[in-house]
Formats: sequence, structure tokens, C-alpha cells
Amino acid sequence: MVGVINRLPGVICEVGACFFRASHSEDVIVIPDNSFLRHERRTIGIVLCQQHDEQYQRDGLVGIITAHGDEIVEPVR
Repeated sequence: MVGVINRLPGVICEVGACFFRASHSEDVIVIPDNSFLRHERRTIGIVLCQQHDEQYQRDGLVGIITAHGDEIVEPVR
């Protein structure tokens, strides 16, 4: 688990519509929300609350939509 770095205090989890305070940051590979880029894969850093970080550790959050609208394909490990 990586601590939240370079983020403003009080930032919220970036998984879907979660509104809990973020406590961890992780890198994931996503399918972009842009229809022209759906065939591409990108690595982005997201911040997670404690609950979503535990889920990330279990299954990588695969299939979850981020607050950016991107779909998580796999974690970067």
C-alpha cells in the first residue's frame, strides 16, 4: 500500500461515485472513456479509500469505473 502523495488534504476516493476520504494511491491500467481511444490502454494513478484499497489488494478493482470515467483493466504490480 502506497500512501497518498502530492494530493491536497481531504481528497476523496477516485473509484466511481465513492465519497470517502482517500488514504492510498495505486497505479492501474484503464480503458479510456473516450470512444476514439477505447482500443488503447493507459496507466493512471488513482487515490483510494481504505475499503477500495482492500478490494484493490484482493482483485485489482478490475471492471470498476473510475471517477474519470475510465474502466480499470488491471493493476500495475
